[in-house]
Amino acid sequence: EVVLSIERSAVGYRLRVDDDGPGIPAAERAPVLDRGTRLDERAEGHGLGLGIVRDILSAWGGTLSLQDSPLGGLQVQIELPVR
Repeated sequence: EVVLSIERSAVGYRLRVDDDGPGIPAAERAPVLDRGTRLDERAEGHGLGLGIVRDILSAWGGTLSLQDSPLGGLQVQIELPVR
């Protein structure tokens, strides 16, 4: 299951993507945001996704954080300011 929520506040927008998957252990969350870092070496890919998202958000003055999801997996939270 994947749930997307979007909230507007006085200073911007908060987007949350929650899933019920295996999640990412807290100790491995910061490194997975670096380009080229992948946790699952069995799957195809280059480990660029979250690093690119983080760089785009930084250019727009936003932030990205990874947390535990209430669904049991991972929550990706994005904060974007009003422009």
